[in-house]
Amino acid sequence: MAKTARAKVSTDELVRAALLKVAEAGEAKLTGKTDGLFASASGANKEAVDACKSAEKPLLTVVGKEGKVELVTLAPAGFERIAADLPEDKVGAVAKRVAAAVPAAGRIDFIQDTIRRTPLATAELTPLLEEAIATEKAESEARVAAAAKRRATEEATEKALDRAKELIRQRRQNRIDAIKREWEAEGESAPELPAHKPAPEPAMAPQPEPKAAGSTQLPKTSEERDFRRNVADQLAASWRAAWDAKKDEPRDFLESAMWNVSGLKLVGEPGASLAFDGRYHESKSPVSSGESVRVARPGWALEEDERDYVVLKAVVEPR
Repeated sequence: MAKTARAKVSTDELVRAALLKVAEAGEAKLTGKTDGLFASASGANKEAVDACKSAEKPLLTVVGKEGKVELVTLAPAGFERIAADLPEDKVGAVAKRVAAAVPAAGRIDFIQDTIRRTPLATAELTPLLEEAIATEKAESEARVAAAAKRRATEEATEKALDRAKELIRQRRQNRIDAIKREWEAEGESAPELPAHKPAPEPAMAPQPEPKAAGSTQLPKTSEERDFRRNVADQLAASWRAAWDAKKDEPRDFLESAMWNVSGLKLVGEPGASLAFDGRYHESKSPVSSGESVRVARPGWALEEDERDYVVLKAVVEPR
């Protein structure tokens, strides 16, 4: 008597059986002859395994590995597929476990959709929903605070730029007043100053360069020295704010103004290597004097009689 042929199990039946098994266990091996959801990932099981791991809508989520075998748990799409087949007293617990594994960004939508589809899961999912909504609110408030802080920084930078422009205009007026006083000291009256004849503009204005050593006009009085330091401090603070905010155009404008301050010079070039000097350099990492470092952000210093006045230390990093 001929043996009766065993009916071939369909891919859908293999998938459903695997999903129900992992829903009961919480976590399981994807493959394994005795303890896996599928005996192997080839042959008759290949289509079922591929369906469970679909990139577009996975039914199972990989949570780890045991040797070379993947450990999986139920994904939201897998839960939706078998929710109606679960015992009523198991639906809530399984839905809660799946929801806890869903990334925060999609957790609220999953919980709301699950409650709508399976009201029996409401009691288990409500605490998770409350927690997810509270987390979403905290993240939203954090984004608002970050936006407010960013706006405050931008406003501070704008005010610093306005102050820098004011100082540049003030310096120009100081020069004009000094010329008038000098003219009057020579016995002449200010209205008799010769008319200014503007020089022809070059085809392309050259970029300002640091003044050569020995050409600096040093202040003669303490008032002049303090005024020059104050201007340098204000400009450097605005320049640093523009650098930190990655505002290239305002920074270029400030640098043009800073090169006009007599004796103000740049300390280091971005990416340049030099020996660490604690007077001119600062580093977040421990660095020894004389150690080779790389310039991450330049600094500024003023040439003075005895030694430079450090306006802004260069930020350096160990090489």
